[in-house]
Amino acid sequence: MDTYFFSMERRTIVAIVICCLTIMIGQPVWAQVKNYYGEKSTAPVIPPKEQRIRVIIASDAATEVDDVWAISLALLYPERFEIEGFVGGNFDYGMLGEFGPESIEKSTALIRTILSKAGMAGKYPVYAGSQPMQYHSTSNKSPGVDFIIKRAMAGTPENPLWIIGLGSATDIAAAYLQEPAIKDRIVVFWHGRTQWPFKAYNYNIFGDMHAARILFHTPLPFVLFDTGGQLSASMEDSKAHVKPYGELGEYLYNYRLKNEQWKSANRGFFDMGDIAVLIDPEIGKWEAATCPTIEPDLTYNFYRSNGKLLRCYDADREKTFELLYKKLKEKYEKN
Repeated sequence: MDTYFFSMERRTIVAIVICCLTIMIGQPVWAQVKNYYGEKSTAPVIPPKEQRIRVIIASDAATEVDDVWAISLALLYPERFEIEGFVGGNFDYGMLGEFGPESIEKSTALIRTILSKAGMAGKYPVYAGSQPMQYHSTSNKSPGVDFIIKRAMAGTPENPLWIIGLGSATDIAAAYLQEPAIKDRIVVFWHGRTQWPFKAYNYNIFGDMHAARILFHTPLPFVLFDTGGQLSASMEDSKAHVKPYGELGEYLYNYRLKNEQWKSANRGFFDMGDIAVLIDPEIGKWEAATCPTIEPDLTYNFYRSNGKLLRCYDADREKTFELLYKKLKEKYEKN
């Protein structure tokens, strides 16, 4: 009889523990994350800086100043980036206006403008991306998504296509949902700047939560750029090191004048960091981390993890801007 009551007592304790866990994390661990597509086997490795990498840049370019500077930085480093093209992405609201459904057209047009200012008009294809996902497992077709799939499938696991996401994850997620075979031929490098390890909280996630979760819940090799707020520069620095150098430098400087917040010496040029740490990995600080899944409230769930990701958690401010200043001066300084 003592054994019986002891057994009942243990069962009661176990039941209480399970109940508490359920309350704390919302539901039993084994019942979480319905939209799950497979585990990431290993964390990606950033290629040595001497090696060229194939890239597509997917950017909500018209939403912020940092995209404009980041794309320009990438264009200045052909020795590192074999750029295959660009995809103009969606966003709900930008700092120059509430664009919504027209945001894709705005982003696509602005990318073409940047190419023109860099003396590269028509050099790279620029495609319009998709509208945000309405449901967790369905995606919208677009020329940009078709382009990502086509270029991904043209590669190999040994020479993958790196997709640099500087905005919502819509077009990357849509490409995977429409052609899952790309998982062996791409590496996703996406700007998250989240509240790690607690919450996937960022503007890029708000724009398409379903798409962001796809990046974490699929076997896609994944690099999370999780920093960038420290990447700021004064207007005086921009006037001295950017404005004098060619049509591109003058354009980048003047673009800062379009919004009062962009003139602040503390304004983050977040997306520049993504490009900088890919140009020179030593600029960043990295860790191979457990890839969490993401709950509907954007909480990171490490109880239901999904293999490994590579996380960049810091980027050197001075070295990031020096990459831009150096190349602008080399290319445009008058003899």
